[in-house]
Order: sequence, then structure tokens, then C-alpha cells
Amino acid sequence: MLSRFWLYPAWGVPPYAPLILRPIFGFLTASWLLSRSGQTWSEFGLARPTSLPATALYAVLLYFAVWALLGYVAPYIADAVGPEPAPSFLGYIRGHVVAFVGWIGLTWTVGAFAEELLFRGFLLNGVARVIGHAGVGLAAGVGAQAILFGMLHLYQGSFGFVMACLFALLFGAAYLVTGRNLWPLVLAHGAWNTVGIARVYFSSP
Repeated sequence: MLSRFWLYPAWGVPPYAPLILRPIFGFLTASWLLSRSGQTWSEFGLARPTSLPATALYAVLLYFAVWALLGYVAPYIADAVGPEPAPSFLGYIRGHVVAFVGWIGLTWTVGAFAEELLFRGFLLNGVARVIGHAGVGLAAGVGAQAILFGMLHLYQGSFGFVMACLFALLFGAAYLVTGRNLWPLVLAHGAWNTVGIARVYFSSP
């Protein structure tokens, strides 16, 4: 509620924008728990990549996988759930360079970095560890983090929830396929959001 009633009014952000303090608090809590247990984020996939070209390639492939998801799957989801038309909460950034730069910064620090570490790194592995049984635990971890990620996007309605769940399932699978390397996920997530924000900024009113 701090976002909606204090932070956003101070920034001039519409009240229906996503509540960015939730993933921030979640990330800080996860970091505190890891610190208490003597663990670091590098153990969850934030270590220096063994191959920078491979990391970049995975990020590009994942970016286009998201593009395919939205281009070929989203229309069927839209037909099934009937998305409710809503104005973009970023509409106010058109011609507002400070707001544009601010959201680019937020999308990389919160949307790309904090969310990937929290959902794909901490939550996925945490659920898998609790469930156990190798593959079963990993499947449960991928599913659980996807549902929680979808709930973070409930402000977008049922369509946004389903699409966010599918996005998280894709990224959860990519996390495992890349050997639990978070960097391709961070790069693809940040790049996708950056392109979306730039499109709004440079679009006509």
C-alpha cells in the first residue's frame, strides 16, 4: 500500500501501476534468509558465467521465446479469458525523459534482477528443496514460482495473471536448462521490459 498511497503519488505514477515494493521486500527478505543460513546468491545462479557467449546466446533465445509466446499463444489465451481493456500505466512517460529513465532503471533493478533472483532463484529452489524427490521437487518449484509470479501481476486482470504464469514457467524451465544460470534470465527479462517501455515512450499520444 506504500506504493499506491505514498510512492506513486509522489512520482506522478497512476494508482493502477504494479506495486513495485512487493518484489523489493521479497528480495530483501530472501537475501536476509540466505545470509542467516550462510548462503550467497552465487549458489543460486548469480556466479560469474563460465561462458559469456553462451550466456548471451541463451538470453537472445529466451527473448525470442517470449516473443513467440506473446505472438502465438497470447491470442488463444485472450480468446479464452477475455482480457479487460485497460490504459497502460506507463502512458504518462511519453515525452517525459526523467520518468522514462526512471522506469528503465526500475525495470532492470526490480523487474529483471530482483524478480529473477527471488522467483527463479530463491523460490524455485526453496520449494524444490522442501518437496524433495529430484524431478518432482523441481517441477513443483517451477510451478509454485510461476503461480506466485502470476499473482504479482493480478493488477493486469485474469489475462495478465495467466500470461505472467506462462512467462514464469518459461523462465523457470530456462533456468534449469541453462544449468541454473540466472544471468540469461536477467538479461532477457530486462531487455524485454526495456523494449516495451521504449515503445510507449516513443509512441504517439
